[in-house]
Amino acid sequence: MDDQTHANDAKNIGHHSSPLEMITHMTPTDLPYQKIDTLSSKEPELARNSSASSQNVKEKSNLRQFYCQFDPKHRSGRSLVLKFDIFGNSYFEEMSRIDVLRMTEEAAKEREQDNECIHVVPMATSVSPRAGSKTFPRPQRSSNADRMDNALHGGICDVQRVHARDIRKLNNVYAVSNEPSIVLRKQAILVNADPIRALVMRDACLVFVPDGADSLLSLLKEKFHESNQDMTTQAFELRALEALLATLCRIFESDYEKMAPVVISALDRLANGKIGTNELDTLRTYKNTINEFESQVDGVRRALMEILDNEEDLRLLYLTKLHKNPSLLTDLWSFDSEEVEAMIENYLQDIYTTRTKANLMQHRIQNTESLVMMKLDYSRNYLLGVELLFSLVALGVSIGTYVTGIFGMNLASGIPEQPVYFYGTVVITGIAIIVIVVAGVFFFRRQGVYL
Repeated sequence: MDDQTHANDAKNIGHHSSPLEMITHMTPTDLPYQKIDTLSSKEPELARNSSASSQNVKEKSNLRQFYCQFDPKHRSGRSLVLKFDIFGNSYFEEMSRIDVLRMTEEAAKEREQDNECIHVVPMATSVSPRAGSKTFPRPQRSSNADRMDNALHGGICDVQRVHARDIRKLNNVYAVSNEPSIVLRKQAILVNADPIRALVMRDACLVFVPDGADSLLSLLKEKFHESNQDMTTQAFELRALEALLATLCRIFESDYEKMAPVVISALDRLANGKIGTNELDTLRTYKNTINEFESQVDGVRRALMEILDNEEDLRLLYLTKLHKNPSLLTDLWSFDSEEVEAMIENYLQDIYTTRTKANLMQHRIQNTESLVMMKLDYSRNYLLGVELLFSLVALGVSIGTYVTGIFGMNLASGIPEQPVYFYGTVVITGIAIIVIVVAGVFFFRRQGVYL
């Protein structure tokens, strides 16, 4: 009876199309990964063995720490997601990674009539770009070249589905070191550019909400509302991508506008005021801030340039068109991508403008740093000159001390009884000190050292 039950369960599990659905329909006892106690089979033997020592019990407790702790009932935490529909309406929803993955799998499913249409396409005939379309050069990278050859020979473009690792990257904690990226998957666009982490589909857009992002969310809603004003002439995924890029550009511009006046005023104080330890630490802080900002902006620029340089990726952005007509995957060059190309170039220009401003600010900081170093060098040279001047004075005084020391010795010369010799010695010694100092100053000036 138990064998028949397990056979029916295995048969029911086999009807599911994806591994995710198989896992969700399994019971905890059917899952391949469970918490296993490998010593459970040895416990009766250890209990019967009277010679077991306490050391074995200790080793047993230590081994339990390394067992598989996978529990299907305790999944990863749920994240707060801002979801936009095709009409631009937004609402908050708590979703786990499995929920997001299941949603992308549903979006990637093709209709039955679409599957029938795509099988009708002759696979042996070569497909060339339609008449009047722009002839695109072969991409330089080998992976793109293989895809183009596949398309030109009638093969379906191999587009990967969204994987769990893609969702995990989107759900990671914010970090400056994260490289911005725009990844294309089957019926999904993954935008990973801090502080925006979004997943765009043909009928929905999921934005992972970071902590303390009230201004970001309000700006996102505003941009989605603006992009949906002309919702009849553009697909939803392009409107969503445009809203995300517009939000990124606005965030970068706003961050620079907040940062620039503070940095400029601090640089002016450093250039015109006295230089101290606090001012140097302030210069270091602003320099690091500008470096992080420039790196973030430049990362988004590189991600957009990679999409813009790959003609195949530009066409894969048309999720709605590829879903309605899957046969286009056999020849992505049968339709133009000028619309999305113009959109990316527009926002790329805005990002490049912000990057140029940040680069100019970085050069201004470097110039101020050079000026500060020149001031410090001047101060150090001035102190060295003062030290040299005092050394000359000390040399003259030491000569006078030598002369007075000679006359102060207890020798019978008759000079101490004559007052005129005392005054003469003082005057001659003073003149000698002045002559030595002045001669030393003129000598060093002729050598290029100004005291």
